[in-house]
Amino acid sequence: MKPFDLTPDPKVLIALTHTPLKPLDALSELIDNSIDSFSLAENMGQGVDHPIVSVTLPSRPEVDSGRGVVRIRDNGIGISLDIAEKALKAGFSGNNPYDSLGLFGMGLNIATGKLGSKTTFITARSTDNFAIKVVIDLVDIQDKKSYEVFPEKIDKLKNFDQGTMIEISDWWPDGNANHGFTKKLVAYGKPKVRSEIGRRYATVLRKNKIRIIVNDEVCEPFEHCTWADSRFVERPKHGKIYARQEISDKTGSQIRCTECFAKLEEGQSSCPVCGAESFRTIHETVNGWVGIQRYDDPSHFGIDLIRNGRTIRILEQSAFFEFTDEFGKTIKDYPIDGPNGRIVGEIHLNHVPVDFMKQDFQRSSPEWQRAMSFVRGESSLQPNQPGADQNDSPVYMLFQGYRRVRSIGRGDMYMGVWDDQKGKPKRIDRDKEAEYLEKFYQKKPGFYEDTEWWKLVEEADTPPIAELKECHSCGADNVQSAEVCIVCEVVLKAKPCISCKEDIAVSATNCPHCGESQIPVVEEPWRCDVCRQTNTPDVDECTKCDSVRGTPNPLSKEYLAENSDKDDDLSFAGCSVRLSNGQNCPPIDVDSFAVHSPMFVGPKKARIPALTFKGEKIEVFLDKAHPMFQVLSVCPEEVIMGEVASYLHVANGRLSSSENSAGHTLTNLQWQLLEKYCYETLADDADTLKVDVKQFMGDVQIAMSQALVDVFEDVFDELPEAQKKAMVENILNEDGDLSYLGEMKKNGQFLKYVNHYSILVIFDKYPELLLNGSVWGQALDDVSDISEEIREQIHSQNKSIYRNCLDDCVTFLNSQNYDQILQKRARASLSFLQKGFKS
Repeated sequence: MKPFDLTPDPKVLIALTHTPLKPLDALSELIDNSIDSFSLAENMGQGVDHPIVSVTLPSRPEVDSGRGVVRIRDNGIGISLDIAEKALKAGFSGNNPYDSLGLFGMGLNIATGKLGSKTTFITARSTDNFAIKVVIDLVDIQDKKSYEVFPEKIDKLKNFDQGTMIEISDWWPDGNANHGFTKKLVAYGKPKVRSEIGRRYATVLRKNKIRIIVNDEVCEPFEHCTWADSRFVERPKHGKIYARQEISDKTGSQIRCTECFAKLEEGQSSCPVCGAESFRTIHETVNGWVGIQRYDDPSHFGIDLIRNGRTIRILEQSAFFEFTDEFGKTIKDYPIDGPNGRIVGEIHLNHVPVDFMKQDFQRSSPEWQRAMSFVRGESSLQPNQPGADQNDSPVYMLFQGYRRVRSIGRGDMYMGVWDDQKGKPKRIDRDKEAEYLEKFYQKKPGFYEDTEWWKLVEEADTPPIAELKECHSCGADNVQSAEVCIVCEVVLKAKPCISCKEDIAVSATNCPHCGESQIPVVEEPWRCDVCRQTNTPDVDECTKCDSVRGTPNPLSKEYLAENSDKDDDLSFAGCSVRLSNGQNCPPIDVDSFAVHSPMFVGPKKARIPALTFKGEKIEVFLDKAHPMFQVLSVCPEEVIMGEVASYLHVANGRLSSSENSAGHTLTNLQWQLLEKYCYETLADDADTLKVDVKQFMGDVQIAMSQALVDVFEDVFDELPEAQKKAMVENILNEDGDLSYLGEMKKNGQFLKYVNHYSILVIFDKYPELLLNGSVWGQALDDVSDISEEIREQIHSQNKSIYRNCLDDCVTFLNSQNYDQILQKRARASLSFLQKGFKS
């Protein structure tokens, strides 16, 4: 019988080009092959001086009219005729899966075929006086029903003595699955393409051995904006945790056949697949770094996973910040204290296999599992989860040091400024962060390295020292704003009297020399800025609203902007939700501000909680002291998203009369916005609260160990036996040495191990040492203007309040019944204790 001919129909080659692939991935596939040619040359002892990969993209008009080419050219050593045939053959790969990026053959066919129907392949070697040219026309191959293509020898191109060049042309017509593929690539714009190439090949480009050029401009390597490796935070259980940690470890090794790359077991003398007797040992080496970004962000964090210089996964998050237990339950580890993260890094996994089109690593492979076990450990990152006490991986340690941003300044290593109103540091606004980040990318001194950033970390913890102004007459010190010296009454900030021309204080309304009023008389009607009423010149108060002439409208956007502070935590960029017709609404920015004083409207001066201005963006001014927030406990997020929902409801009013009107309601829009942008902020479950309370109680124990220095031994001796027993158990549970208990009694270290009930016992016995400003409150003994009786009353009141709040927190920690009322009470008590805490 005649044997079957299983040669595939040429249509199969075109079908391969319909493999899902993004335009930049196709371009990267071709760049990979050029980079591999340089590695091959170096391994053969024929290194290339100044290796370059040049990419040329057509213009949009060229693509629209069917003209132009996509060209990738390198100055490698070129390839022979035999190798060229194999390289262009679908399904062939001349590269091993461990040392190279590109996959000549199937990968080349798909990448070029996605871009266009015709590929011209030209390669030249310096030892030949000719070049090899092959044209692959997929349409022609299909028409002829034959895979045969004919190479030809041609004269070398000018300035092209060696290397390989691939040109793709003849864009796919309308109706083909790849129609518009090259147009989409070109539509990104050349700056965006250069930026993305610089991102994907950053580690290759940073070495300055290979340059990649797109349309005559060099691709600059991407760099993470991280803190220097000398920066650190300190944590009680882990000591100093540095902000950048280098990683290098061999996680395993395996023996592979050099012919077919099949795996051999220990002791085998020949390949079980192809019979070859040539082997090599592949060392599973994981190296790179993990560190802390200088700013946090809701999306720009994660760890780059790199294979042979090409970033396969950019800002990978799930592999490092999610944990799946043995029962298949996945929990989110980071970020869990807010929406933003800042752990980043670059990990090289050259030995881990990738999928066919290099979109991801093969996560089921044992190589991947061993690498992840080393980098992030085999447990959850959360210290209270099973197995976490055995986790000492680099990512786990960074999580312990930098999981949240609460203590602005050195505490959590974050930039800030001193807030005079609140008496504590607050983080810098996002606009300032964006300004510093732009200067980092511009590599400006002090901003590229972290010295200018670090100044904002150090300065955040220290209240600014008010500068004094010296009197030019008597030399006395005065505050900067003083207009008259407090000692000799000489004028420091002067203006001439409008009548006698003598110097008088800038704010003086009458001249002390001649008595003349300094307010000019305006003999013409004036309009009240508050209510817009026009008044006659002879009245100084508005006849409609009683506002004094010149009073700015307290509800104008300009006035509110000058008398408020932007609240980054309540500002949202690019708010967008799905409308009832199934389409996403255009994104809009929302900026929120906290006003310095109440806002009133109408003749009866009704106080309002919020005022909104809607235009290119939504600006919401909030009175956070309004009873709506303070008494009714309405969250500002609810008000803000209600305003955004109102804007979207009106802007898309056409949906109110459509078949989708049932879903186009204010309530539905507000819920979508709250769920998408505020859920993690507003949700306050019992588990989260318990973690927060435990963390704070640990901080209290540390503060107590500093406040009770003079009575350590008395505190120890006065603890009830039950509390001492609990303390000893805690020491043993943390592998402590009881032989040091006597020393711990003297130096106060035992306070780190007492339980929460012991905190209440100690507070009851030594409230005066804890409420004198060392842990809470202030030292009233230094205030000379109040009587001893008043001091006693204040101390008694403070003792009762702080004792009740501590009791609420301890009761909640030891309760198994998470009643909503108990939970709310514990949260309120925790907030009060944190507000006055001297951390």
